[in-house]
Amino acid sequence: MSQHEQTELFDEPATLKALQRDAQVLQKQLDGLAKLKPGDADALEKLQKVLGSMPTGEQFVRAINELRSRAETVLSTAKTARAEAFRRHEADFIRDQRAAGTPVRELDNSWRVGPLELSFQRELSRARVLYNKAQVTAWTAIGSREDLEKLVSNAHKRLKNAALPTEALPELLWEAFQHARRTSERAGSVPERVPLVDFFRELRVVLTRRELRGKPDRKLTRTEFPLWAFLYNVDQYRRMLPGVSSDRRLNFETGSQQDHKKGIAMPLNGLDANSEYKSYCYVRAAPPSHP
Repeated sequence: MSQHEQTELFDEPATLKALQRDAQVLQKQLDGLAKLKPGDADALEKLQKVLGSMPTGEQFVRAINELRSRAETVLSTAKTARAEAFRRHEADFIRDQRAAGTPVRELDNSWRVGPLELSFQRELSRARVLYNKAQVTAWTAIGSREDLEKLVSNAHKRLKNAALPTEALPELLWEAFQHARRTSERAGSVPERVPLVDFFRELRVVLTRRELRGKPDRKLTRTEFPLWAFLYNVDQYRRMLPGVSSDRRLNFETGSQQDHKKGIAMPLNGLDANSEYKSYCYVRAAPPSHP
């Protein structure tokens, strides 16, 4: 029988249960000793009985090694079987996405599907969704194509719910940029550009401040604004840049190699699977346009 046929017939739950039963047998051989009560009058009598049924060290070690060897084989076979099943679900899902006209591109252990990136752990039958390399959904067990569809659908809903109003987006980002400049002021000099990490922090502050206007005790609707939400809204803003007023327009800079080594770069450009990610470090006001 070929390895593929073996994995096709592999029953993971039944095999794991068999391992558990054998492990419990070994465990019971020590239970008698573990359950002895030293203060009991018949403790020595019980110990004598336990010793009569307890395996020797050589026998116990051999049984443990055999169980471990079987467990390693089960793990290897199970991973292969899971990976094969996962790839079938993956292929069905990608085929349906392409048929629907969604831009799709394969990467290493992942797919870019529209604005999302699906990252896979095939041997564990798990997937998660990223946007610009930031996690949108946590690792999720996948047992069918429908599970992948549900995972992607939930991720799209999260993007939609995190989108800031288009008409307010330029003003929100401009306000956050100006606050970030003042926060970064040193020696009386306001910097012309600010790191994206500072820009991200100030945008969260701006969103909170605007929610509290006129009613400081109101319940906040944006208590969470994770990194992926920030990156998504920045990409939406960059897409609409041609229509943004020149006196409120922001530019994004890639920074130097040293900046990237410091780890301050953030990937952008994730709205379209056919576009490459691009890393940026800073934001600054666009130069004034001349008539």
